[in-house]
Amino acid sequence: MGSNIVFSANNNEEVMVLPVVPEIEVNKPQNNEQFETLNNGTINLIGDEGLRTFSIASIFPSQKYSWLKHGSVAEPFKYVDFFNKWRAKKVPLRVVTSRPDGREWFNMPCVIDSFTFKQLRNGDIEYTLDMAEYRFIGGV
Repeated sequence: MGSNIVFSANNNEEVMVLPVVPEIEVNKPQNNEQFETLNNGTINLIGDEGLRTFSIASIFPSQKYSWLKHGSVAEPFKYVDFFNKWRAKKVPLRVVTSRPDGREWFNMPCVIDSFTFKQLRNGDIEYTLDMAEYRFIGGV
């Protein structure tokens, strides 16, 4: 099966499978608070979980390399246009990642904090996406 990273927008109106699966480091903060007391010194109150964040850095290929993920395309500007379009519309994306055995690793709505890209001489586009979890308001 293999790992996959899939982004979708507006309830699967548009879906993009990333052509290359890079390493992903997910930051999952806890909003704890420390207080100084008179008798006990410092105490730590456990807070709510913060918003998860992660960053992806890889390429959008311009050629049909043999190692591209099934369902992806060798049209780098399709990916650039996808992320720019939904970011401009202020629509959160859903990202679904799978483990090497095909089981889901995480599935969450997210927003793009930063999108950096440059076209390489061979036509591929090198990019970095910084993403943050999006929480729907009102029980949606």
